[in-house]
Amino acid sequence: MIVKRIGCLIIIVLLCVHIGAQHKGSSFLPEPTGSYSIGTRSYEITYPVVTKRSSREDKVFVKIWYPSDSVVDVSHHKKYLEGYNLDEIYNNFKTKGITKEEIEDISNYYTNTTENLPISLKQKNFPVILFTPGYYFGLSDIYSSFTENLASNGFIVCSITHQHQQINVEGKKGEDNSLQKAKSALPFLQWWWVRQRSLSDFEKPKNQERLTKYYLRNLRRFDRVIRKWEASSMYCVDYFRDRVSQDPVFAKMDFERVGAFGQSIGGALSNHLCVKHKIIKAGVSMDCFQFGDVISCQQEKPLMLIESDHQYSWQIGNEYIYRNYKELEYLRIKGALHFLFCDVPYYDVVTSDEKIEGFIGETQGKIAVEKINQSVLSFFNRHLNHTKCNTDELFVHNNLFIHQINNQCIFLK
Repeated sequence: MIVKRIGCLIIIVLLCVHIGAQHKGSSFLPEPTGSYSIGTRSYEITYPVVTKRSSREDKVFVKIWYPSDSVVDVSHHKKYLEGYNLDEIYNNFKTKGITKEEIEDISNYYTNTTENLPISLKQKNFPVILFTPGYYFGLSDIYSSFTENLASNGFIVCSITHQHQQINVEGKKGEDNSLQKAKSALPFLQWWWVRQRSLSDFEKPKNQERLTKYYLRNLRRFDRVIRKWEASSMYCVDYFRDRVSQDPVFAKMDFERVGAFGQSIGGALSNHLCVKHKIIKAGVSMDCFQFGDVISCQQEKPLMLIESDHQYSWQIGNEYIYRNYKELEYLRIKGALHFLFCDVPYYDVVTSDEKIEGFIGETQGKIAVEKINQSVLSFFNRHLNHTKCNTDELFVHNNLFIHQINNQCIFLK
């Protein structure tokens, strides 16, 4: 009997070790669809901010994903959220129901990315994507399912986060880069106040122009965020271009093929950059009400608008804002909420399906992210790499998606 018990105990221990080893050596993220390995580097960039009242310096933190020819064992990949303060991430996300244990557990998984790999030599240069995470809750690594996929397909993806306006950016040890909660919450407070003052009949299509102009006129704090992030993004482009002789990743950037991509306010920024700056050739916005100059600009650059069902008023406003754009690709994920557009659908390895649904809505999250990745990759391949694509495959209408390449599929039409 004792021998049997010892034998069972040994089996249990070995099983636990095996499961732990599988967990430690695995990635919960989707496998990138491209043929390249993925390297990453991080940069801290200081840039000048000049206003009528003062001049000062601010910081952005840039994490770059890029294609590599190296073959790397998974044990050398970076771990998820590596380099971040997990306590701070928990303190900012705990109101959403995420526990400290779940954050610690997800950080034990590997990504598909390795730090400081040599950049690929298969091409003379690669197109560049400026990616901007969402305001307040955004941090670069929670969008790895998108950035890794683009890098594996031959894009250099530069994710830009802003000191004190987004969660826990990577930076020098000992330096306070934490989110300034009270100050950063003021735009949300203004948004709540504007919503309270809007008329109850805003859902009527005939009111969409009035509602949109009302939002744009009164949400000045978010509009100021767009203008500030615009300046820092373009400074980063100049920073990369001025240092091509100093950094092998910068040297491989093709500044004739630059696109912008982002989520939430970062998405509004991407399409604003596209219509405002000649160097940006195409833009993708994921799930945001559109601020900036898109509403009045007549340039006909290709834009992509991806929406959830999170805010009906955003859909009404965006329909009005994008009404005259001929080269508009539109994708809507039915039943989705705002946090679908990041890695949250894959967090089911550490938390319950019910909690995931509270973040992403009543939709098939992993299938949706796969569709978004397919659509975004196709969009940038067509408009930055100028590759042909069978666009008939992208006209999808089913219980999960509405996807169409024209401007006739906006929400109310």
